[in-house]
Amino acid sequence: MNIPGQKKGEFGYPPYERKRVALRTIVYFLISIAVFLLGYFSTGKKENLLTIVAVLGLLPSSKSFVSAVMYFRIPQYSETVYQEIAEQAGEVSVIYSMYLTSYRLNFPVNCFAVRGNNLIGYTEFPNCDAAACEEHIQGILKQNSIKNVTIKIFHEKSRFMERLTQLQALEHSKKESEVLALLCDISL
Repeated sequence: MNIPGQKKGEFGYPPYERKRVALRTIVYFLISIAVFLLGYFSTGKKENLLTIVAVLGLLPSSKSFVSAVMYFRIPQYSETVYQEIAEQAGEVSVIYSMYLTSYRLNFPVNCFAVRGNNLIGYTEFPNCDAAACEEHIQGILKQNSIKNVTIKIFHEKSRFMERLTQLQALEHSKKESEVLALLCDISL
């Protein structure tokens, strides 16, 4: 059984993953608290071996908490935009609901489409720096020895849809799946 939004690159993945990571974080913290309380009530004092185990259990709990915070920072992607793009995409390879992170900025992108040596993206978020996103992706592609890819991130949906239609006329390339897999790897 395949739950919609369960895989990275599908619409609805961020909310699904947000719930999963939040639940995991709560469980991790509850386990650490339970181990501490077990040690405290069995010995009557805080200084025991189970307290050390509980404190060490806070390490994965804290790491999971950081992931949860990052997932809660991802904005809500428009389902209407997703449906419009999905209808228009045709045979072009696409991924949805991507949130790329870099050292300086984060980039919420509704959709990436790749065909041949062309990678296009659409973001509905005006605070997403399209030029910096293009530069970031170009750097990642270069680091992974993927060359000669033209990247364009659009803020205007009509221009993105027009370019998406143009991509349908181009030939497939061997790098398409590699580029999309790499984008999934660098995205939350």
